[in-house]
Amino acid sequence: MRIEKKIRPEFFDKISNGEKNFELRLADWECAPGDVLVLREWDPEKMIIPEEF
Repeated sequence: MRIEKKIRPEFFDKISNGEKNFELRLADWECAPGDVLVLREWDPEKMIIPEEF
């Protein structure tokens, strides 16, 4: 299963450039071994999720 979650730009940038290689989250959703977590950049000030490249 593919699980998509929002992440603030300052944390997304650190993950995408390799400065940060993990993200700790409270699993308040159903997940199982083999599921894929997709982190989507989300700008809370603009209330938008930028389009994928």
